[in-house]
Amino acid sequence: MPGAELFRQDLERLILDFIEDQQMCVLATCADDIPRASAVEFFPRGFVLYILTEGGRKIENLSKNPFISVAIHTPFTGWDSIKGIQLSGMAEIGRTGSTIFREGEAAYRQRKSAPDFSLPEFLFVIRIVPATIEYLDTTLKTRGYAVRHTLEFP
Repeated sequence: MPGAELFRQDLERLILDFIEDQQMCVLATCADDIPRASAVEFFPRGFVLYILTEGGRKIENLSKNPFISVAIHTPFTGWDSIKGIQLSGMAEIGRTGSTIFREGEAAYRQRKSAPDFSLPEFLFVIRIVPATIEYLDTTLKTRGYAVRHTLEFP
């Protein structure tokens, strides 16, 4: 028995709560047929994620190919308590003075409770806008729901 589907608003709330509770993600990028997965801290504003970086292969890859995948998960404690998301979407890069940079700075300030903090000018801000979020939560099974759900964005 696969279980019942969640209403969209319930799924959205579960995903938003899950994202807010996590600090780290794995950002997967790819360019020239060479994939790269980077463990990074993220700063959410709703479903949009912001990542601060000094540069490197992530930025090089995103400059060539803006399509990304992000995995966020809880530590494994058993098969009956697995929770995570797989996000697919597009990334944009912001530099000092850009709208993306200011949005990332605001997301950082909000999460870190640092209202007066200013990001160093040498940083890049990556804004990730989801197209699809796949949510996995094996604890839903005990409540009669399916353990996998997909949230699509227009």
